[in-house]
Formats: sequence, C-alpha cells, structure tokens
Amino acid sequence: MRSACMKGHYLYGCDYKHFQHLLKENEADLDPGQAERIEECRRYSRFLTRFAKIERFFWDRRIRNMVIDKPPLFILGHWRSGTTYLFNLLSCDPETSFMDSMTTFTFHNFLLLRYHLPKHYSDKLTGDRYGDDMEFLPHTPQEECYAIANCIDETFTHLITFPQNYQKYMDYAFEDGLTPEQRQRWCDTHSYLLKKISYFRKGKRILFKSPDNTAKLGMLHNLYPDAKFVHIYRDPYKVLLSTIHMFEEGIQAMTFEKVPSHELVVDMAIRFYKRIYTQYLKDMARVPKEQLVEIAYSDLVKAPMETLEQIYRDLDLPGFEAARPLMQAHVDSQKSYKPNRFDLDPVLRDKINAELGFFFEHYHIPMKTAEGES
Repeated sequence: MRSACMKGHYLYGCDYKHFQHLLKENEADLDPGQAERIEECRRYSRFLTRFAKIERFFWDRRIRNMVIDKPPLFILGHWRSGTTYLFNLLSCDPETSFMDSMTTFTFHNFLLLRYHLPKHYSDKLTGDRYGDDMEFLPHTPQEECYAIANCIDETFTHLITFPQNYQKYMDYAFEDGLTPEQRQRWCDTHSYLLKKISYFRKGKRILFKSPDNTAKLGMLHNLYPDAKFVHIYRDPYKVLLSTIHMFEEGIQAMTFEKVPSHELVVDMAIRFYKRIYTQYLKDMARVPKEQLVEIAYSDLVKAPMETLEQIYRDLDLPGFEAARPLMQAHVDSQKSYKPNRFDLDPVLRDKINAELGFFFEHYHIPMKTAEGES
C-alpha cells in the first residue's frame, strides 16, 4: 500500500553551514509552529554533513576532472505541463541516465553512503508526490533543483520552504534576477552537479528536468553549448489550476513559515507563468533549431511513441529503437493513472486571459470566454 505523501524534506541533505545560513536569512519570518519540522531538518543536515566532508576528500578531484563526452538533455516546461511524464518516458532509454530522489536529496554524500542510505532513508523518500499523487520512490527520476537547493541560495526551490520571501526566490529563477556573482555560483554548482552524476552513472548522457530551468534556457545554452532541449507545453488553464494546487500542497508540506493565502498563491502562480514564458520565448532565438524541439502535451498523451520518435529524430538522438519497448512498457503502466481535475472559475479565467494572451497566440491555443472558446 502506498503512503499518503512523501514524508521527507529536501533540506535533509543540505550542507549544514548552508542550512544555518538559510535560517538566518529568513529568521524574521520563521513560524514557531514549524519548530519541529525545522529541528528535524537540522538534525538530518548536521548528521549527513559529517559524511559529506569525507566524500569530498575521496571523490572531489575525480569529479572535477570528469570530462563530459555526451552533452546533457534538458526537459523544459512549466510545472504540470507533462514534464514528469516525459521525464519518466525518456529515462527508460538505457543509454540515458538521470538524478533520482536519493542522489538529489542526499547530493553531498550519495557516493560514500550509496549502500547505506537506502536502508535508513528510504522511508522518507517513499509515498505519493504532493500535487498530483504520482508515486515517489528513492530511485525514481527526480528534479536536480533540489540538489542545487542543498548547495546554494540562488534557486526558486526555496520558495516552498520560505514563502514569505517568495519574490526573492522567484527572481532567482531568472538570469536577470541574479547578480554576475550569483549567476557564476549557480553555473558552477550545476556544472559540478553534472560532473558528479556523470561520474556516478559512468559517462551516460544525463537527462535533466526542473521546470524552473525553462526560465534559464539562455543561461543553460551558454553553459552547455552542445546541450539539447525538449520543451513541452499544455493548455494554460489546466496548467495553472494544477500548479496552484501543487504550490499550496508543497508549501504546506515543506514550509518553515506561515502558509500564504490562496489569493497570494494564485497571483504568484500567474505572474511566474507570465514571466517564465516571456523569458523563454526570447531565449529560444539563442538556441539552434536542431538543439530544441517543442511538443504539445496533448500529442504526447494521444500518440506517445510517435511523439517520442519525433523527439529522437529532430534532436538526432541515437537509440530510439532499443528504448522503444521500455518506453512502451511505461506507457502501458500509466493507463490507469487518473489526473486531478479542477473547476475553472470565471474570475481566474479572466485573470489568465488578461496576463497570458501572448502564450495562447504563440501556441495557437483557444482562449475561453463567458461565451465559450475564441
């Protein structure tokens, strides 16, 4: 039987010095009602950091000397656009690898403790993912943003733990929201992360998926000039209804502060969506067409194997025929999955229409009005 929800916190694996820094930076807004959660994270962070120092001593030089022969492949797209489904499908390719929940949430010490962590930590990384009830397991594909959040301040991910400072963490998702020093720190962290997971996965092509990377397409292309990108998009009404639900459940599960109002989360979600896609559509021009493919979520659902074959063909990726039966098996395993359904109220519909008209126009998606679709 599956658990109600994943019980752990991404900051369990945080470098202890960085964890203390995050608490100090957000000290004024910490909620005494979350003291137990904060203390539990503190205990895990302090304990695991001891082993991180040993890991760095034995592996750091080998990681930094790692040569990346196969450029990474990035899945881009807003939360709730089908990025996870696409991630799980592409990760079926035996020539591709990825960060899983264990390597992401315990980024600083998974090499040293890889045989011990599953015995003592798996229960914290098992259950249903908040927001969509998809199964969450220690070795399922996971977003690298959690590993980055365990290393540095400059990530959107911290918004769910420190929502009272949401504007600061929202800005960190964007190149223009970072100082030159912060940009360099983020790039250095991501580069080290790629080298470390490539070392662990024995040089396979690494597949990354973090929705906030959609706002950093230009940065990522500069950092990895040969990287390839798949962008998946979906009806914004469905995306935002589901995103609002996900943000609210995620904040409830992870926050160290007071939970923000529903109205604030709605406003935050719409503004963030608009800002992400304003930036993404500008950055597209910086990436050669043969390195970026766009797919509609509706196409992936209706014709998954044909859509996956198109991705491989358009990006000139090898190995589709070998991966096909594994991908088909995953498609078949998901046939009973029922996504959450939410009602679109007229006020939210009108807000979305007012802010995201450019997105509907660019992707030829009909807008809903009081009279129907236009």
